[in-house]
Amino acid sequence: MLVPYDLVWIVVEAGGVSNETASLIAKSGLKTILVGFNQRMPNSWEERHKLESKMRLRALRIIREKKLDGIVMFADDSNMHSMELFDEIQNVKWFGAVSVGILTHSVNTDEMADRKKDEEENPRMPVQGPACNASDMLAGWHTFNTLPFAGKSAVYIDDRATVLPRKLEWSGFVLNSRLLWKDSSDKPKWIKDIDMLNGDIESPLGLVNDPSVVEPLGNCGRQVLLWWLRVEARADSKFPPRWIIDPPLEITVPSKRTPWPDAPPELPANEKPAMGIQDPIVKHSTKRTSRSKHRSKRKHEPKTDTQGANVDGVTSKYGEAPLTTIQFLRAIQF
Repeated sequence: MLVPYDLVWIVVEAGGVSNETASLIAKSGLKTILVGFNQRMPNSWEERHKLESKMRLRALRIIREKKLDGIVMFADDSNMHSMELFDEIQNVKWFGAVSVGILTHSVNTDEMADRKKDEEENPRMPVQGPACNASDMLAGWHTFNTLPFAGKSAVYIDDRATVLPRKLEWSGFVLNSRLLWKDSSDKPKWIKDIDMLNGDIESPLGLVNDPSVVEPLGNCGRQVLLWWLRVEARADSKFPPRWIIDPPLEITVPSKRTPWPDAPPELPANEKPAMGIQDPIVKHSTKRTSRSKHRSKRKHEPKTDTQGANVDGVTSKYGEAPLTTIQFLRAIQF
C-alpha cells in the first residue's frame, strides 16, 4: 500500500482460495488477483520449496495470459522491503537481481549460546545476491553458507530449529513482464518458455538459458534492498496456524463483586493524580447549542463516577464491575 507505483498483487493460495485470505486482501484496497492452487502445503521444508516454485510459475502464467505490462517482483510474508527497492527495479531492462540480507533466527534456547558464539566470530550479516568484478560486471553469486547449521536446521515446519533460505531466493530477482508474453517480438531468445517448465526449478535463474544475462541492480549488488526472515505458522511462531489460537487465550469476564474499594485512595497533596484513558468527546447537533455551550464550560472539571470504581481510567462497559488495565489489554490482545 506504500508503493508509489501502480501495483497488481497476484496471490496464489495453496489448498484453494479461502474466505480468510479473500477477506484479508479485500481490505487492502489493492488491485488483486487471487487464485487457488489444488495442492496443500506439505509439512517438510524441502517439499514446500518445490510447491512454492510451482505456485510462482502459476502466477507467471497469469501474467502471460492477461498480458500484464510492468516489472515483476517476487514477494511473500518472509520479506521486508526498503522503499528504495521499488525505485531501483525500474532500471531493469529485462532480467535483474538485487542483494538480499539473510536474517536467520532460532528461538530454541538450547541453541542460543552457540548462535551467540557464531555471531561473535562472524558478525557480518549474510548477503545473498549478485557479485561483481572491478568492472562492475556480473562475476558470480553470493550464497548463504549452510555449513554452520549442518544438522541443526529445521526439516519439518514445526521443528524448533533454524529455518534456512534456499540457495538463491526468488525475492532477489525481478523481470520485465514482456519476457513472458508469447507474441512479444522484441523479447530476447535466452528466456525459456514457462510452459515447458514443470516447476522443479531452484530459483528464477531456471527461467533463463544463460545466467550471465542477469543485470545486477542496487549498485551492482552492493546495496541490500530487502531482507529475508522466514515467518511461518510454526509451534515457535507468533502467527497461529489456520488463523486459530491454540491454546486459546484466557477469557476475562466482569465479576459480580469487585475486590477493589469503592473509592480510590487519596494521593498525597504534593502529587498530581495520574491521567487515565479519556472519555471520547461527543459532538452534539446545532439544535442543542445552548446545552453544548453549557457543557463546554465544564469540560476541564474532573468527572466523578458515582456508579462504580474507576481502575486506571478503564470502566466496565456494562456498568457492573470495572476491568483492570491488564484485563482490558488482554481483551483486545488479538
